[in-house]
Amino acid sequence: MSSVRKVKHRSGRSTWQARWRDPMGVDRAKNFTRRIDADRYLVTIESDKLRGRYADPRLARTRLEDWMDEWQATRTNLSPLTRIRDEGSIRNHVLPRFGLVPIGQLQPVHIGQWVADLDASGLAPATTRKAYQLLSAALSSAVDNGLIPMSPCRNVKLPKPNSPAMRILEPAEIGTLADAIDDRYRALVLTAAFTGLRFGELAALHIDRFDALRRSLRVEQSLAEVRGEFVFKGPKTDAARRTVSLPSFLVDELARHLAAYPDDSGLVFTAPEGGPMRHVNLRHRTWLPAVRESVGEPCTFHSLRHTHAALLIAQGEHPKVIQERLGHASIKTTLDTYGHLFDGMDEAAAERLDEAWRVSPVDASWTQRGREVISLTLE
Repeated sequence: MSSVRKVKHRSGRSTWQARWRDPMGVDRAKNFTRRIDADRYLVTIESDKLRGRYADPRLARTRLEDWMDEWQATRTNLSPLTRIRDEGSIRNHVLPRFGLVPIGQLQPVHIGQWVADLDASGLAPATTRKAYQLLSAALSSAVDNGLIPMSPCRNVKLPKPNSPAMRILEPAEIGTLADAIDDRYRALVLTAAFTGLRFGELAALHIDRFDALRRSLRVEQSLAEVRGEFVFKGPKTDAARRTVSLPSFLVDELARHLAAYPDDSGLVFTAPEGGPMRHVNLRHRTWLPAVRESVGEPCTFHSLRHTHAALLIAQGEHPKVIQERLGHASIKTTLDTYGHLFDGMDEAAAERLDEAWRVSPVDASWTQRGREVISLTLE
């Protein structure tokens, strides 16, 4: 049972003490100058207990920087690269503002002001949103662990993410770029454009995952760089682990490439000095010069993945086929990313329906009856 009583301290000062038992049956107490404040506090405590939102007031005094360390330690399913990126976002954008603040003192208005300040500083919307997502996840975990009754990350207006222009190459431009780039990477460009594999997936591709007889590539892992070191890792989702069929010409290109550039690492695509490719080296030393010489900027390596999706859409492939080739976990991701490229497909479908009607027996019998026009009288 909760209660309020007047207590006298050794200093001679009197206060009103609110006493209650927490959900574990442990006696708790907190002192107030006025009785009305103690009464109101107990009402809140009992209400939180009934709603399952009770939080130990002492735990709410935990500084955010201390809680972020504890929370990060529980995230065991992160790849090394993701962990490094998240730690950088927390260190650079969250802790400078809230690191020394007790989490129980954070209010929605503080979070909203922080997001607005990050946006006003010129930070990219995606960077601001990522910092907010990390803070929100950490405070939600604090709620689950009984540190605070409710997360302050509520009804916060986030900056809208930018929609960068998507560069899509025409088939002829793919060939132009492949001809312009160093011959060692010709097959890399063609494979990216005609399979949609990501750079990390191509960089990790082993020779034994290339099946020339079945004309396919098997994606089993991806390559990332963590603090300058190469890390081979499994795909993020089951959908990313996939087999992609190849057009015949690409099988020939890959066979020629492997004969011309063998490597002890067993990788299909390698650096000139041997071993895995470094994305930054390829971009500055080889990719950008070839792009400037051929198709012109802006054109990133990821543009080849967009190009592959556009080629599939242009030839009328089902979105499910596109999703599976790209390794998207959900068809929603495919449609959200490339839905605008389906514009005009509806008109084409209507034209095909019209053609189906014109060549059908139904259309013939309709024509024989003279297609009588019936007037409609509006009353």
